[in-house]
Amino acid sequence: MTKAFPFGAEMNFAARPDTQVLRPEGNGSRCDACQLVECRFRGYAPQKDAIRQRVLTRGETLECREGVCLRFWVIVSGHAATCTSFRDGRRQILSIEGEGDTICGSMATRESEQRLEALTDCQICDIDLSRWSSELRENPTFLAMSARLLHARLVKSLAHVSTLGRLDSNERVTYFLAETALRRGDTGGLTTLPMSREDIADYLGLNTDSVSRILSRIRKSGLFRFISATEYTVPSMEAVARRLPVALPDPTEPIYSAGGHAS
Repeated sequence: MTKAFPFGAEMNFAARPDTQVLRPEGNGSRCDACQLVECRFRGYAPQKDAIRQRVLTRGETLECREGVCLRFWVIVSGHAATCTSFRDGRRQILSIEGEGDTICGSMATRESEQRLEALTDCQICDIDLSRWSSELRENPTFLAMSARLLHARLVKSLAHVSTLGRLDSNERVTYFLAETALRRGDTGGLTTLPMSREDIADYLGLNTDSVSRILSRIRKSGLFRFISATEYTVPSMEAVARRLPVALPDPTEPIYSAGGHAS
């Protein structure tokens, strides 16, 4: 087998920006291109073309249609969403992905296809290891890393399912705004929503009109201070927490820290 190269090597972006091949140029301990990502895939990509940089504009997608596969997407910059669609065309956003998040293609099946959709312009490391499936399925280190990744995403998914199942529409939007601010790591500063009202509706299981009405009510309540339609501050996260029947997420948990999904 061709000798593997480290995912943590410095990378050269000389190719076209939409499908750039990441080429190793050294033995750095971190991947300079994926600034926030731990080098969790070191040694698993025997060929250079297994790891590509992709630049997506808003609305563009990456798909995994092969059932259980060994494909990973790492968000380097920008925001994306893991989505699925129903037969009637309705979209459900399953998870919002930001810098440092790692999405595993094996979360999709042939019966329930998933895709990664750019909510903003974003840069993604696309890692396809399916050609070495037989070797990797017997690699204990890789299996342990994959298990940690899947566990972290399952925890995140279950938290979102609980929000959809038990919180009313006002509580869902309130929780979403607080969660977004906490994820940014600076609740006293300015938070910018990376998604449209339609995107928020598809994430929270609501319709766009309901989201707009609820945001108007929240704006008047003073819990969140909106500077513009997409920018806001949180005067008191403690006051927000008192309005919710569930605990707010801890931003220090691995699923909220850059690159922490599989560290």
